[in-house]
Amino acid sequence: MRRVMRGLFVALMVSAVGLVSAVAQNSTDVTNLVAGGTMGNVGSSSSFTSGANSTVNGYVNAADSITLGANSSVTGNMSAGASVTTGISSKIKGSVHAKASFTSGANSTVGGNVQVGVDFTSGAFSVITGNVWVSGDVTLGAGSKILGSVHSGSGTITYGAGATVGSVK
Repeated sequence: MRRVMRGLFVALMVSAVGLVSAVAQNSTDVTNLVAGGTMGNVGSSSSFTSGANSTVNGYVNAADSITLGANSSVTGNMSAGASVTTGISSKIKGSVHAKASFTSGANSTVGGNVQVGVDFTSGAFSVITGNVWVSGDVTLGAGSKILGSVHSGSGTITYGAGATVGSVK
């Protein structure tokens, strides 16, 4: 019962944050941002993919998956109806919400919380400054840091060499 409640909580939070971001400001319905490109808020009716070295000045909401290229940045929150994948050295200043899995590239940073409906995998030397809520398994790459607490619905947290977390709930 506890696992079901956690899963329901994560799903509810992912939906709520995505809805709040979607109605807060105007956005562009776009599926791709070219490498090195810059744009404002994204509200994609399907998936969203950014090329390497691109910048979104605002939030990214996608009905399906979100993929950020290497060295890309997002200044707001990201919310995906499916999975989220970030490239090497990507920077998200806000929170990340994925109804499916979230995989962060090596040396990536997330400035807020992470809420994931399935599994979370961090690349080597990634940093999450907030809390992490995952319905499934958590896998931390070597040297990864979660400064807040980690909540794994499956109870499985795998630590790479030198990986650390603030606390486990």
